[in-house]
Amino acid sequence: MTDLSALIRVRRHTVEEKQKFLAELYRQVEAMQLRRQKLEQDIVRERKTVDEMATAEAIAYFGRYSEATRKKIEQLGREIRKLETRIDIAREDMRAAFAELKKVEITQERRAAREARERLKKENRELDEIGLESHRRKGEEER
Repeated sequence: MTDLSALIRVRRHTVEEKQKFLAELYRQVEAMQLRRQKLEQDIVRERKTVDEMATAEAIAYFGRYSEATRKKIEQLGREIRKLETRIDIAREDMRAAFAELKKVEITQERRAAREARERLKKENRELDEIGLESHRRKGEEER
C-alpha cells in the first residue's frame, strides 16, 4: 500500500498557509476598523474643540475637516467590506483544503488499519502452522 504521509504533510502545509492568509486578512480588517474608530473619535474631539472656540474661522475649518474625515471613514468602510468578501472566499477555500486533508488522513488511517489486520492474520496463520507442525512432530515422536 502507498504511504500517504508525504501527501498529508503537503495538505497540512496548504491548510496552514491558508490559515495564515486568513489571519492576515482578519488583522487588516481589525486595523482598518481601529483607524475608522479613531477617525470617528477625532471628529467628536474636534467638534468639542470647535464648540468651545465658537469662532467663524474654526467652524469653517471644521466643516472641511469633518467632510474630508467622513470621506476617509466611508472609504475605510468600503475597503473593510471588500476585505470581508475576501475573508469569506478565503474561509471557504480553507474549509475545502481542510476537507481534502481529512479525506487523505482518513484514507491513510483505513489503510494502516487494513494492513494491521492483514499482518495479524498472517501472524496467526504462521503461529497456527507452527502449532500444527509442533503437534504433528510430537505425535510422530510418541509413536
